[in-house]
Amino acid sequence: MRKWLFPYLLAWPMFMPALQAQTPVADSLLRLLQSRAQQDTSRVTTLLMLAREWRRTKPAQSDSVINVAISLSERLQYPKGVGRALMSKGTLAYTQSDFDRALAYYGKARTFLQKAGDQQGICLLLQNEASVYMDDGKHALSLDRLLQAIKLAQDIGDIEQLVEAERYIGYLYNVLGEYDKAIPYQTDALKQAKRINYAFGISGAYNAIGKTYKTSGNYPAALEAYQNGLKIDLERSDSSNIFISHSNISDVYERMGNYPEALRHIRMSMGYFSRFPRSTMLPWDEWVLAKIHTHSGNADSGMYYGKLSLQRSLDLGWRLYLREITQVIAEAAVQLRQWDTAYKYQVLSSNYKDSLTGEEIARKTAMLQATFELDKKQAEIALLKKDKQLQQEENRRERVLVFALLGGLASVVVFAVVLVRSNRQKQLANLLLQRQKEETDRKALEVQQQKEQLEQAYGNVELLGEIGRKITSSLSVEKIISTVYDNVNSLMDAAVFGIGIYHADSNTIEFPATYEKGVALPAYANAVQDENRFASLCFTSEQEIVMGDLSQEYNRYLQQMPVPKQGEQPNSLIYLPLRVKEQTLGVITVQSFQKNAFTDYHLYMLRNIAIYAAIALENAESYDQLNQTVERLKATQAQLVQSEKMASLGELTAGIAHEIQNPLNFVNNFADVNRELLSEMLEEIGNGNYEEASTIATSLLENEQKIIYHGKRADGIVKSMLQHSRTSTGEKEAADLNVFCDEYLRLAYHGMRAKDKTFNATIQTSFAEGLPPVKMVPQDMGRVLLNLITNAFHAIDARKKQQPAGYQPAIQLATRQENGKLCISISDNGTGIPEHLKQKIFQPFFTTKPSGEGTGLGLSLSYDIVTKGHGGQLKMDSKEGE
Repeated sequence: MRKWLFPYLLAWPMFMPALQAQTPVADSLLRLLQSRAQQDTSRVTTLLMLAREWRRTKPAQSDSVINVAISLSERLQYPKGVGRALMSKGTLAYTQSDFDRALAYYGKARTFLQKAGDQQGICLLLQNEASVYMDDGKHALSLDRLLQAIKLAQDIGDIEQLVEAERYIGYLYNVLGEYDKAIPYQTDALKQAKRINYAFGISGAYNAIGKTYKTSGNYPAALEAYQNGLKIDLERSDSSNIFISHSNISDVYERMGNYPEALRHIRMSMGYFSRFPRSTMLPWDEWVLAKIHTHSGNADSGMYYGKLSLQRSLDLGWRLYLREITQVIAEAAVQLRQWDTAYKYQVLSSNYKDSLTGEEIARKTAMLQATFELDKKQAEIALLKKDKQLQQEENRRERVLVFALLGGLASVVVFAVVLVRSNRQKQLANLLLQRQKEETDRKALEVQQQKEQLEQAYGNVELLGEIGRKITSSLSVEKIISTVYDNVNSLMDAAVFGIGIYHADSNTIEFPATYEKGVALPAYANAVQDENRFASLCFTSEQEIVMGDLSQEYNRYLQQMPVPKQGEQPNSLIYLPLRVKEQTLGVITVQSFQKNAFTDYHLYMLRNIAIYAAIALENAESYDQLNQTVERLKATQAQLVQSEKMASLGELTAGIAHEIQNPLNFVNNFADVNRELLSEMLEEIGNGNYEEASTIATSLLENEQKIIYHGKRADGIVKSMLQHSRTSTGEKEAADLNVFCDEYLRLAYHGMRAKDKTFNATIQTSFAEGLPPVKMVPQDMGRVLLNLITNAFHAIDARKKQQPAGYQPAIQLATRQENGKLCISISDNGTGIPEHLKQKIFQPFFTTKPSGEGTGLGLSLSYDIVTKGHGGQLKMDSKEGE
C-alpha cells in the first residue's frame, strides 16, 4: 500500500483558512499575487502555496517561486518564512526522490524554525523527515522522528498533526509486520480526526486502516476502508490522493483475484502519475500491474512490468518495495521456465527482506519505543520534584507566619493550633509525595534497566546479524559448517561441535564435519531409528536437548549412557533441531568437557545461529537442486535443438528429393537419346555417309553438354543438402542473395508437396537487381529461410482448409536494399498471428502447433541466427486473419 501524503505535502495547517476560502489552484493564487502588491508575510505564504501547486507539474517554476519567498522572508527578517520555504525545497526534492538533498534542506529549515519558535513547523518537519527515511528504507530513523512528532504535537495541543503522526506511525509498524502495534495508533487517529471533523485526517486514517486489513488478509474490510477514504478525497477534489486510493484499491482487487477490476483501477492511477516520472508512485503502480499480469497467467507482461518497476525504483533510490518487486519477477520467471532468472531474483528478494524487515530493525524500533516511554517517566519525575519544591517553600512561609503571630498576639493561639494541624497534614502529604517519588524512581530504574537490556540485546542482534550474513553468504555445505563452527567457537566453549544433515534416501543423520578441540573428525552417520542417540532423538522429536551434567541427566532422555561414535565423552551438551519453512533439515550440537558450561545466553545465541544455519543449508540444497534442474533443462534443450535441426533437414531432404528428380530425368533421357544416336551414327559410317554421321555427332555433343549441365545441377543440389546437414563451422561465405533465396524457395515448396500432393499456392518473387554479394553462413541462413517459408506454407494451407470464399493461397518472397542493408521479406495471406501471441513467437519452446508436431524452437533459432550470428534483425508484422 502506498502511504497517504503528509498534510505538509498537500497543504500546511497554517494555510488552511486560505484554502477553505478559495479554490487552491495556480491561477487563483497568481491573481491573488497580482492583486496584492504588499511585500509582507502574507505574500510569503501565498508564494509558498503557489510553489506547492506547481511542485509536480512545473518543478522548475516551483523552485523559482520558493527562491522568491526566501528572498522576501530574508528582507522582512521573517525566520519562520525562511524555514517554511526551505522545508518546501526539501519537499520538492523528496517529490523527485532526491532523498539526500531533501534531508539537507530539512536540516537548514530546522535552524530557522527553531529560531522563530515555530513549534508547529518543527512538528511538520519531523514528519517530513520520517517520510523520507521511510522511503529510503531507514525505518528506525523514521520511527524516531515520528515519536518526536507525536510528543511535540501533544505538547502544543495540535490535534491535526497528532492525527497525521499517529496514522503514519501505524503505517510504519505495518511495514515492519507489527500489526498489533499499528492498530492502536490508526484507530486513535481516526477517532481524533472525527472528533474535530478533520476530513484530510479521516481519509488518511481510513487509508492506514485499509493497509492493516489488507496485510492481515481481510480484503473485504480493506476494500471498504479504502473506498471510504476515496469518497472523502473525491469530495475534497484531492487529485494526488484520489489516484493513490485507486492504486491501493487495485492492489486489494489483485489479492482477491479480481483482475479486471484491479486492472481498471491501476490504469487510472498510472494515467495520472505517468505525468510525474520522478514520482515513486510509478514503480509502485508498475509493481501492482506486474502482479496482475503474472497472477492472471500473462507472465511475459508480468516480467516486463516487474523489471520496469525494479529499474525505476533503483534509479529513484526508492528501496521500500524492492523485496516484493524482485519476488514478482521471480514468480514470472518460474512461469516462463527461466530458471536462472527465477533463482537470481529470488535470492535478491531474500536479501532485501533481510535488510529491510529483519530482526535487527525490530530490535531498534523496540529500543526507540522504550526510550520514548523512559522520557515520559523522566518528565513525570521532574514534575513531581517541582511540586515538592513548591510545597516545601509554602511550608517555610507558613512556619515564619506562625512564629510572628505567637510573638505578637496571644489571642491567635487557637488560630496557630489550626495552622500547626494544617502543617502536620501537609507533612503527611509530603510523606505520601515522597513515597510516590520513590515509586516513580523505582519504575524509572526498571525502565532504565529495560533500556540497558534492550541495548545489550541490540548489540547481540548486531553480532548475530553479522554472523548470519557470513553463514548465509555461502552455498557450500562444507563452507557453511566451517563458518558456523568458527563463530560458535568464538561465543562459547565449543570443544565439540557438529551439524548433522538428514538424508531421506538412507534415513540417516550424517555428520560430514564434526570438530573436537579444533580438529575435524571423520564423517559418520546416525540412523534416525537409533533410540539411544541424542541426534536421532532431537531430530525425531523436534525438541531441544540441554544438559549441564551428562552423567546425571542422560537418563531423562536415554535408557543408557551413549558412547560417542567419534571423539571423547563430553560432560555438558546442547542439541537443537535445524528447522526452516516447517521442515526439519537436521541437528546442530555444541558440547563441552566442562560441566554446566552453557548459560541461557549461550543457548539464546545458538538458537539464532541455528536459524541462520538452517536457512543456509536450505539455500544450499535448493541451489544444488536448481543446478541439477538447469543441467537437465540444458540437456533437454540440446536434444530439442537437435530435433529441430533434424526436422529442418527433413524438410530440406523432401524438397531436394523432388528438386533432384528433374536433372536426373534429363540425364537419363539424354543418355537414352545418345545411345540411339550412336547406333545411327555407326550405321551411317558403315554406309559411308560421313556427312550424316557428322550431323549426328554434333547432336551427340549438344546432348552431352545438356547431360553435363544437369549432372552439375544435381551435384550442386546434393552438395547443398550435405552442407545443410553438417554442423555449422561459423565460416561466412559470399553469396548471391537472389540465387540463395530462389533455391530455398523451391526446396521448401517441393518439401511441402512431398508431404501433401494436393498442396498448391501462388508464389511471387520480387528480387532487386544489382544486389552486392553478402557474407553469410550458408547452412544457418538456409535453415532460417527454409523455416520461415515453410511456416508461411503452413499458414496458407491452414486457412485454405477453413474454405473461405474466394480465397487463393499465395506467398511472396522479395529482396531489396535500403539504408545500406540487404533485406529479405517473406509474406503470406494465411491465418495471421493473434495479437496476444505476437510477443511470444520468438520465445524458445513456444509453438501454436498441436502436441508432437512442433518443438517451438524454429523461430527462436532463426532469431538467434539472424541477430546474434549475422548482426541483423528479424521483424514480424501480422494481422489476425490476414
